[in-house]
Amino acid sequence: MMELGRHVLHCGDCLEVMATLEPESVDAVVTDPPYGLGFMGKAWDALPPGRDWADACLRVLKPGGHLVAFGGQRTIHRLTCALEDAGWEIRDQIQWVTWQGFPKSLDVSRAIDDAAGAVREVVGRHSGVPGLTAASGWNDGPFTRGEVGTITAPATPEARQWSGWGTALKPAAEPAVLARKPLDGTVAANVLKWGTGGLNLDACRYRPGDMAWPGPGDEVGSYPKGPGGNTYTVGAGPDGTRGKPCDGHPNGRFPANVYHCPKASTAEREAGCEALRQRSAGELTGGRAEGSAGLDCPRTGAGRSSHGRGNHHPTVKPLALMRWLVRLVTPPGGLVLEPFAGSGTTLLACEAERVRCLAIEREPDYCEIIRARWMASTRQRGLEL
Repeated sequence: MMELGRHVLHCGDCLEVMATLEPESVDAVVTDPPYGLGFMGKAWDALPPGRDWADACLRVLKPGGHLVAFGGQRTIHRLTCALEDAGWEIRDQIQWVTWQGFPKSLDVSRAIDDAAGAVREVVGRHSGVPGLTAASGWNDGPFTRGEVGTITAPATPEARQWSGWGTALKPAAEPAVLARKPLDGTVAANVLKWGTGGLNLDACRYRPGDMAWPGPGDEVGSYPKGPGGNTYTVGAGPDGTRGKPCDGHPNGRFPANVYHCPKASTAEREAGCEALRQRSAGELTGGRAEGSAGLDCPRTGAGRSSHGRGNHHPTVKPLALMRWLVRLVTPPGGLVLEPFAGSGTTLLACEAERVRCLAIEREPDYCEIIRARWMASTRQRGLEL
């Protein structure tokens, strides 16, 4: 166990650690658990958390407390079902919008030609952009921005028939389930008794110009333009013909179940990790050899420099996103449980929001990354360690 200022980090199995916690002692759960996709061959990503984990979180959370847990697009239903089976109320699904994912789509036309042993004619060349592979005849070999990729034409009639077809969409968002422990009475009674049960909406509004809101740009209130360009008004019908104009809330738009921000930058994820052992690009991409085509492929981590990184966690969430979620579900001075701390972004978010975090991480290397990132964060804030 490490004490990191107001926070505590347990290096161990989350089920074992949660079994030692007092019932109804935690105000919120904010976590980024394994998605169960086998990401980059990592053993810890074999399965999403199950019923035993959902039961353990329910036991330690106060009545009315909220849980936010990320999941994969293809596996979040398993996480959600585990929570529901344990007795959680499923309240919503939040989408973190990034626009940044790489398409992992197979070019059906090219696959047909490859299966037939047919050679495709090169009909053009294109300056490479990471992720533009597959379904429109682009060369699906690895190339990076500024390099040149080839454009090929179907070689067989069957391939021509299926030109432009692929097998996957571009992953531009990641979902998170929002759940709540059943209330102790009414919402009002639960909030007064336990300090939990509501969402801190005003503190999470989108201010004018805030890029976290990816929707319409109308700055009048929280309402979109009505038909014909009319602004919705309080008490009005869909055409905006009745009621009084809505000037909006001074803190901005009403929070939605979408939040837009880019993935964590290299500078953000590496801050404080300079003194840790630097993992090579080959290590970061599953042991691929330096200079190999696989090392440069966008699907396996193109753009990683050969000197590697000190923060070698493969799925670091951005601080802005985790701060927004912590602020949304945590009462002032509350305690947040993070059972899958990873590289520590939830703990850093709690530090920035001035609430406490009880973080658990099984991998010793990741615990060192958390400690290093926290120390850098506190130095930046001018706090005494």
